[in-house]
Amino acid sequence: MCVFQSSDNKILVANSGETQGTYYHIKYLSPQGESFQFQIDSLLTEIDSSVSIYKPYSIISKLNDGEEIKTDEIFNLVYFDALHVGRNTEGFFDCTVSPLVKYWGFYNNDTNEVKVDSVAIQSIMKMVGIDKMTWEDSTVVLAEGVKLDFNAIAQGTSVDLIAMLLEEKGIFNYLIEVGGELKAKGVNADGNVWRVGIDKPSEEIDFQNRFQFILDLKDKALATSGNYRKFYVRDGVKYAHTINPKTGFPSQNRLLSVTVVTSDCSLADAYATAFMAMGLKKTKQIIKNLDDDIEIYIVYTDKNGDWKVYMSPEMKKRIVN
Repeated sequence: MCVFQSSDNKILVANSGETQGTYYHIKYLSPQGESFQFQIDSLLTEIDSSVSIYKPYSIISKLNDGEEIKTDEIFNLVYFDALHVGRNTEGFFDCTVSPLVKYWGFYNNDTNEVKVDSVAIQSIMKMVGIDKMTWEDSTVVLAEGVKLDFNAIAQGTSVDLIAMLLEEKGIFNYLIEVGGELKAKGVNADGNVWRVGIDKPSEEIDFQNRFQFILDLKDKALATSGNYRKFYVRDGVKYAHTINPKTGFPSQNRLLSVTVVTSDCSLADAYATAFMAMGLKKTKQIIKNLDDDIEIYIVYTDKNGDWKVYMSPEMKKRIVN
């Protein structure tokens, strides 16, 4: 934990740690300089116990194993947000893609054994689809062979829940980051709106010229999804970790990264993943009809391989560099 004195004599507390296979970094202004890292770590453990597929004792793991078990508030929050985004994106966000993610070797980076078999993929597709899960008697009922995966939304939800925890403690100036997903409220130690940088969608980080853009993030959440670091090449074909639930194959489009700004980090996280799966043209069509207030920044390549940018008008107003 780090503690700094702010310009108005409030105390800026900085917490960091490991969670969900990644890291978290949180800064907040606390009048007495009180740290809430213990409570944050306890909350993150609780989230893992509900929705982590990597914990055999979690609720989601037990459901995937066919157990009949009541879900908790955290699971329900993630489930209904996932369903909401799934419906709003015509199924391009799909929390039942787990069998496909496993087939393509992305869970444990076990890609050496992957053999591309269209017949096998079509068979797996019979177990994929948000229509293959139902909500009954305070729990989720899965069709045979269906398995849930909340990895594309859980980190965003974790950010939202940490924000709720801090606000319950009377903290209303904070910047929360879990695995690159962000939420900001109020101001920093200098009394300014929180300012964050978004990495260029490159395989390697150039620390001298790292950021694609820098923006002011005021009372909003942000998530970025991309295929530029999680992929493998087999027989000259690039297979990225974003699965297109419509085809069963890793997404093949010109998008390099998608950044979404909205009120809830869970929704930003899920929409960013869905947009990566559907590509630029479909994304433009979808966002026109969304009820959720979404700002977007997309980096893509044109037919010549040159980088291009598409951004919504409101996003453009946030960018400072």
